[in-house]
Amino acid sequence: MVIGTGGTIASSGAGAVDLHNYSVTSTVQEILAAVPEVAELAELTSDQPVSVDSFKIDNPILLAIARSVLAAVANPRIDAVVVTHGTDTLEETAYFLHLAVRTVKPIVVVGAMRPANALSADGPLNLYNAVLIATSHASSGKGVLIVANNHVFGARDLAKRDTSAIGAIEGMKYGILAEISGDRVDFTHFPAKPHTVHSEFDLAQVEALPDVDIMFDHQGAGDHLYRASLEAGATAIVVAGMGNGSLSVGARQGALLAHQIGIPFIRASRTGQGIVAPLKSDVALGIIAGNSLTPQKARILAMLAIAHRKSGADLQAIFDRY
Repeated sequence: MVIGTGGTIASSGAGAVDLHNYSVTSTVQEILAAVPEVAELAELTSDQPVSVDSFKIDNPILLAIARSVLAAVANPRIDAVVVTHGTDTLEETAYFLHLAVRTVKPIVVVGAMRPANALSADGPLNLYNAVLIATSHASSGKGVLIVANNHVFGARDLAKRDTSAIGAIEGMKYGILAEISGDRVDFTHFPAKPHTVHSEFDLAQVEALPDVDIMFDHQGAGDHLYRASLEAGATAIVVAGMGNGSLSVGARQGALLAHQIGIPFIRASRTGQGIVAPLKSDVALGIIAGNSLTPQKARILAMLAIAHRKSGADLQAIFDRY
């Protein structure tokens, strides 16, 4: 099943060289019709739970996408799922599915950096490769995979690292899982952290996702944004700290405010990669070290964990494990 959600892969601009001002114009059925070669790889069905730019995805939309994927993998006639998605927040949706969909069936998320009518549009080949990966037995049990530029990435460890370059999707320091050469798929690595069938998260128990905010720390930061977040009802705060998740005076005051009312405070790093190690100074304020997750993925994990009533030491254990 190919599940369409919108994004650049389903968009068109005013002309072939308009690579920035475009809008979602195509359904998933129209995307598939534009790449007839995919029908030679598999028997295809489709679903369109939403059709939006991925920067417009909120918690209810994220749940709607996940429930569409869950319904697909529960169908015994469906062997694999491909999700077409905008690249702006692809990494967040992919990681959410990686944690929340319990299946060994391949799930592949794919997007594009250029709209469908652009010169050298990357969407058609990315879509073909996504279906190719989804039909590969080697993809089973490896969690949610992402295809871009003939490379296959794991959902936990990829990020969009450029605003508009064709190679914006990267595996960061943990690299790629597989490479596509023609119709050959060659896996060389696999995800080591728990996912899918080994995940403890179950969306059947989740009616709505809690609100978790992300703060970007910097020199001279105040505590006013933390106060506003807590007053607005945030159930946790993730901070994109400096270096090893180091906190400014204002951010540490924010951590104190969160601790006083029992709201989890999670240190990640604005550097974008590397492990945020626990510090002795975390103990007094119950601060949680975010491991090697980027701030945006730390938010995804925190939402799921809090939705499953995890807090304190149990929440730290979740971040250590996933």
